[in-house]
Amino acid sequence: MTEGDNKPSSDDFDARLRAARNAYEARSGRSSGTGDGTQPKSGMQGLGFALRVGTELVAATGIGVAIGYGLDRWLGTGPWLLIFFLFLGGAAGVTNVYRLASGMDQGVGWRRPGDNTPDKDDGRGKS
Repeated sequence: MTEGDNKPSSDDFDARLRAARNAYEARSGRSSGTGDGTQPKSGMQGLGFALRVGTELVAATGIGVAIGYGLDRWLGTGPWLLIFFLFLGGAAGVTNVYRLASGMDQGVGWRRPGDNTPDKDDGRGKS
């Protein structure tokens, strides 16, 4: 940082942030994150993970049933669309749980720790 410049550099900020995280981890006796990003580490995190799995299944199936019921009422097709969307919602719920358990539910550009392979298309127009 220069005398006339009041803004700290990003390198300085990164170094201070790393030092603060290391100090916190040393004090608390645990590391940040969940290891490989797929499974929770302990008690309450495990409960949260289980509740999220259940919510994914129930919500997807419920939305499928609601769509099927609404379309059946609107089109007068009987239980056929309800049954179809029940199975479609169940399949979506299972797919969501699979993505959650395998760590694919992370944000755009997320990679597993240690995975340094470049993406085929990173959105910059270069291959």
